[in-house]
Amino acid sequence: MHTREISLLTPTAAHHRDMLPQAWASIAQQRVPDGWKLRWYVQEDGPASHMEAFVQTLGDSVAQYAASQTPGGAAEARNLALARCDGVVVMLLDADDQLTEGAVARVISALESGHMWCGFAAIDDHAGVRSQRDGGYSMRLGADAVAPDEAAAFVAEHWVGQVGRGAIRGCWSQFGMLPFHPTTFATYARRIWEVGGWPGLSRDEDTALILAITDRHDGIVSNDANVVYRRHAQQTSRTIAPNNERIAFIQRRTL
Repeated sequence: MHTREISLLTPTAAHHRDMLPQAWASIAQQRVPDGWKLRWYVQEDGPASHMEAFVQTLGDSVAQYAASQTPGGAAEARNLALARCDGVVVMLLDADDQLTEGAVARVISALESGHMWCGFAAIDDHAGVRSQRDGGYSMRLGADAVAPDEAAAFVAEHWVGQVGRGAIRGCWSQFGMLPFHPTTFATYARRIWEVGGWPGLSRDEDTALILAITDRHDGIVSNDANVVYRRHAQQTSRTIAPNNERIAFIQRRTL
């Protein structure tokens, strides 16, 4: 039987040096369904560091490392990792986050059920204090970094289950947020190539990609948590301010 690959893409940078082994530990405990194999693609955003040696100890069939040499941001790192992966399915994991138990199996189950993409909830980790947050992810913030008033009308439960094409953009436009955490998004590699990969934004590039794919394909949203999302001072969402021009780009990026 032909074994298909699930490619797990992880952009990383120097400040992730202590977090990357913890991300790997969460990958190593995953149960991979029969007929599938999992390979981790680590793309360092900048010159190679000692993280290369760590990834190489895992073995080429399990994990691969490459460095971009010149920093280009998370979007470029993901695109470079995508260019060298062999996966039928692409999952995402930021270097500072962790997969929850059963995450890979849940993704494959959702996609093999006929859905073109899937998105899940996440567990927020504030300095080791964890709590699950359902819905209300990737808030649309203007230059004043204030949530839109319409966000108060969002009801997470209304978005769990099968979702038709275009509905996720409708949710983002109407309420100012996605109904699942963007880093839990998984889909077929060919769907990412169809929309040209991640756009070159310094933040919210994940939201832009998700909207481009979900505009064209049905999918499913689950309230199962697939990622432990760790909050810290060096997160992109905390170091790069929102702006209205980025929002305008995402709003106009349709296919």
